[in-house]
Amino acid sequence: MPRNQIAGISGLSNTYIRDLELGNIVNVSRGKTLALSIAFNLTLEKIDELLNIFDQAFLSPNDIPIIVDISKKVKFSSAMIPLRDRFRLDLMMLSAERIPGDLHIISSRPTHSLRAKGHASYSERHALGNHPIAADLLEAINLERNHFLMQNLKHARVIQYICRDCLETYVLECTDPMEKQWRKQHVENLIQCLENCENARVHITRDCPTFMIVLKKGQTDKTRTDRLLMTYIPPHGSVPNDSGTGRFVGFATTNANVINNINNDFATTRAAGAPGLEDRDSVIGYLKQLVRR
Repeated sequence: MPRNQIAGISGLSNTYIRDLELGNIVNVSRGKTLALSIAFNLTLEKIDELLNIFDQAFLSPNDIPIIVDISKKVKFSSAMIPLRDRFRLDLMMLSAERIPGDLHIISSRPTHSLRAKGHASYSERHALGNHPIAADLLEAINLERNHFLMQNLKHARVIQYICRDCLETYVLECTDPMEKQWRKQHVENLIQCLENCENARVHITRDCPTFMIVLKKGQTDKTRTDRLLMTYIPPHGSVPNDSGTGRFVGFATTNANVINNINNDFATTRAAGAPGLEDRDSVIGYLKQLVRR
């Protein structure tokens, strides 16, 4: 990876990283070691190996706030920054969601920011591996994402475009009774969000998306740059891949040309609304019926 990409994701300067490469820095703080680990797309097990190289203790629950806090320093760039495994993707999501401004989402289900506590670690337990802090870290990131979602809804819009067929598959065709209850709670949280937050919008569409698209609109002079995150959605009805961490899951960018094309996709998706679900009340009614089915 280019040094500027590592600097952007880690929040460290190009100069600091160059000095590390040249061996000019001997003692690296734990926080900076963890920031570099995130930039390098290391798994939790590989992060432990890196900490060991620097004669530091393995990851513990005390490191979870430090890792979550790294999202404050992450900088997007016009390069297509690759993201590997859910931790990196969720941290980049959190980094974008911290910034004031409208949020536009195309997905096959409600935003993960609305999942109840415990859902993330249960749903992704096979992919988390056996690292002692994996489940708690995922839950901590999800909790922080939920916090900033609710904060932003006070001043900005969150607009979700969700495929009707994918959503019904998500809720109705789940064969794990516990997971099915979590998913129904997920939809109920979306209903509650729509009922209580005027800035929340949901469009139920006829189109099955190929990618989950998250576009964060910069709102202020300092954050006017739009931020885009994309991740692949498995084909409709396919079996999820639980092969673990370290796989390419998507990318993040501020590239204006890419974002302009994505804006066109939002316009196309908006025009493909499901018949009879054009307004807030009809969407809420549909979601309530879906949970009861």
